[in-house]
Amino acid sequence: MKNLWESILGKLKLVFWIALAVAAAFLIVKGCSRKPPEKKAMPKVVKAAEAEQKDAYIFLESFGNLYSPYDVNVMSQVTGEIKEVHFKDGDIVKTGDMLFTIDPSQYKATLDKAEAQLIQDLANLKLNKDTLERNRALLARELISQQDFEKYETNVTSTEAMIKLDNANIELAKINLGYCYISSPIDGVCGKRQVDPGNIVTANNGPVLVNIKTVDPLYVDFTIPERNLEEVRAAMSKNQLKVLIRLEKDGNNGGSASQKDEDDDASGDHEGQLHFVDNSVDNTTGTILLRAVVPNKDTSLWPGQFARVRLILREEKDAVIIPYEALQVGQKDGALYNYVFVVTSDNKADERNVKVGNKIDDHIIIEDGVKAGEKVVTAGQMGLREGVDVEISTPKTQQAQTKGK
Repeated sequence: MKNLWESILGKLKLVFWIALAVAAAFLIVKGCSRKPPEKKAMPKVVKAAEAEQKDAYIFLESFGNLYSPYDVNVMSQVTGEIKEVHFKDGDIVKTGDMLFTIDPSQYKATLDKAEAQLIQDLANLKLNKDTLERNRALLARELISQQDFEKYETNVTSTEAMIKLDNANIELAKINLGYCYISSPIDGVCGKRQVDPGNIVTANNGPVLVNIKTVDPLYVDFTIPERNLEEVRAAMSKNQLKVLIRLEKDGNNGGSASQKDEDDDASGDHEGQLHFVDNSVDNTTGTILLRAVVPNKDTSLWPGQFARVRLILREEKDAVIIPYEALQVGQKDGALYNYVFVVTSDNKADERNVKVGNKIDDHIIIEDGVKAGEKVVTAGQMGLREGVDVEISTPKTQQAQTKGK
């Protein structure tokens, strides 16, 4: 009997441990199959900028060189020795300012000789006229022949011709003497002097004594593609076109339009007017030459400088402008389209198809799709989708991201 109870007790213990193991296994399986609680996705950090509404100049951009309207090589018109130099290299001179003196002694002597010859011939003319008048009375009484009388007339006429020649020689001598005193023919800036006092120069055969260039105003010559010629001529028919000149050192890279606002660094711009469009297109380059005139009273521009040129075609009022880096290009049904991501008031990404206008340096005009004051994403577009939560990057978020890394 005792053995029977021990047997039953042993079986009960076995059943208990089996049940316990099954319950433990059930709990383990159930625990493994339970889904972890979902974590809310972190907002995507992006950079954004506000769309602005500003006036804009629509223009064509090119490069050109500055030239002097008057570029004069001063040369001697008489042969002689350089006696004096009246300027220093680089001087600013006015029309009529003395530059060089060539030894005038030879030309002064020639003038004196011509004047003396005139005095002599005037005396001869008086004598010949008196002789003619005395013989006129003798001819009337037939005391001299007609042939002798005509000889006296010829002497008077010949002497009068000699006096005219003397006057011409005097004028020529005065001109040559005047050429000994070389003055500036224009207002401008002197270049490097090419001759020294004591040098002998030859009339009209070099060397160049000095070069003088005008600096106010200046020309700027530049070219535009042939395809823009019609647009330029249409704009010219409406207004006198303005040109903005900026030296390359100012480093304002751009496209086809320029903002008209205080933030745009226009301090380096020099304003001029389009002067003319050349009468033919260069077939080798497909471009056409244009020339503008730029005032330069402060002489901040200099002949020969390389400059960036912006030919203003028209002004666009109240244009909506965004950073160019915000613009994205997509493809739908085989066609390309432009879009931007706008950050909504509840910090979500809103994809907008946009119609773009002219590029403005590192900005672009948006004709449709974005309003002034809306914030557009300028960095962080990779992986961004419609409706995704976004957070605009600030110094604090940038520091947090740096610490997280």
